[in-house]
Amino acid sequence: MATTTGAGRRVTSRTAMAVALAGLLTACGSGSGGPDEESAAAFDGEDIDLVVPYEPGGGYDAYARGIAPYLEECLGARLVVRNEPGAGGLVATNRTAAAPASDNRIQIVNTVGLVSAQIAEAEGANFDLNDLNWLGRVSSPPNVMVVAQDSPIQDFQDIVDSGEPVQFVAQGPGANDFIAPNIIGQAYGYPFEIITGFAGAPEARTAVVAGNADAHVLPIDSQLAAIEAGDVRPIVTVDEEPDPLLPDVPTIYETEPPDAEAKTIIDNLIALGQTGRGMIASPSMAEERVAALREGMQCALDDTELQTELEEQQRPLAPLSGEDTAALVAEVLDSPAEFQELVVGSY
Repeated sequence: MATTTGAGRRVTSRTAMAVALAGLLTACGSGSGGPDEESAAAFDGEDIDLVVPYEPGGGYDAYARGIAPYLEECLGARLVVRNEPGAGGLVATNRTAAAPASDNRIQIVNTVGLVSAQIAEAEGANFDLNDLNWLGRVSSPPNVMVVAQDSPIQDFQDIVDSGEPVQFVAQGPGANDFIAPNIIGQAYGYPFEIITGFAGAPEARTAVVAGNADAHVLPIDSQLAAIEAGDVRPIVTVDEEPDPLLPDVPTIYETEPPDAEAKTIIDNLIALGQTGRGMIASPSMAEERVAALREGMQCALDDTELQTELEEQQRPLAPLSGEDTAALVAEVLDSPAEFQELVVGSY
């Protein structure tokens, strides 16, 4: 495992990332002629299954169906979006990880959940993320902590200073809304409880709105509708910089972690969040076809029409190349022991 000296390198600023991506993406997308002819020809006229590991209608489904027609154009292929729910995404991911080279199968994934499952050696996680072919990152919405609109909690400092256990809601152990508050609470050292057993995130959030719990932590795009409706109030984002969707909400670093170990834990929690939503292919897929898919992904995600379309749905893109996504995943999997222990304790 890596030592704590590597934690600072794991948190890459969005600004620096955007600058790096500008160079990567200029060869693709609208007005640039798309991917080179050799790469595009790899899938020309073929059918590709784009698998969503959840039921239709959620955020992953929206991203997949939004990207599909643009990826079709960049590859000259026909994309079929298929929903394969089960075990929090593990069923579909196991299938993709085991797919033979002959299968034209790619998948959008909850990278945060998969990385956490592998660290925790969760039951049903029958894959090694370092073996998968990463095609790129689609988005990386940071977590946001929300409270009820009329809650006496005004900011994150109120939670840190609480003398009574702060009650968080979550869908269950291993879920994003269980892992994040557990790690944050352990790092900052305030008393907390996590109430579970909810059927889904909306039901969990309803308990906060009703005053039966104090707070809920989920990615911004999963909380935004409730925030805009005035049901809940955001108090902190778990990121290093303010998020464009909630520019006035302070980041977690504005409340200084109590010591160096706590800072390392928060650094790595943010790095975990930055793995975001990714696209994968089987480890068995031929190298030249993986290269074509990576180039096609860059081409699609650089298309200004797609960017506008998803921004209008308040689902912004945060692209990262396949190679850089693989490197980020590998670094978080090699995170310090004190962070990994907290992830394991969240299952």
